[in-house]
Amino acid sequence: MRDGRADVSVVRLPVDQEGLEVRPLFQEPRVVMVPAEHRLAGRSSVTVTDLAGEHLLQDPDAVPEWRDVAVELRGRRRPDVPVVHQVEEKRELVAAKAGVCVLPLSTATVYTRPDVVALPVEGIGPNEVALAWTASRRSPSSTASRRPRQRL
Repeated sequence: MRDGRADVSVVRLPVDQEGLEVRPLFQEPRVVMVPAEHRLAGRSSVTVTDLAGEHLLQDPDAVPEWRDVAVELRGRRRPDVPVVHQVEEKRELVAAKAGVCVLPLSTATVYTRPDVVALPVEGIGPNEVALAWTASRRSPSSTASRRPRQRL
């Protein structure tokens, strides 16, 4: 959007909102992805405390509830987390037992594989989806796309 290639975007929060206008659309629960053989895999859900001893394959700031209880963040250096750009890469790392990751439910539902299990997590806030556009641009397409949301 900032470079002008798009007028409007659907984004997952948080995003850098400098220069943007953002309107929340909806929230969705997040799930933790664990290997199918993991000690928690057979449960119907887990708590964030159940995940305290796990290695999170993403920035701890993405899951602040985990960061607050994480054993690996107490008094020692956290193991390196590989730079991951695709959901498929996260799933590969989970399947290889390199750690766990937290994803929005819709993402976990789309990217399935038999050796990885998605579990609801009690105590982790939902993921928020929003509509964003560059604050300085008022194109007809961005104005029109905001109208339906404003009527809701």
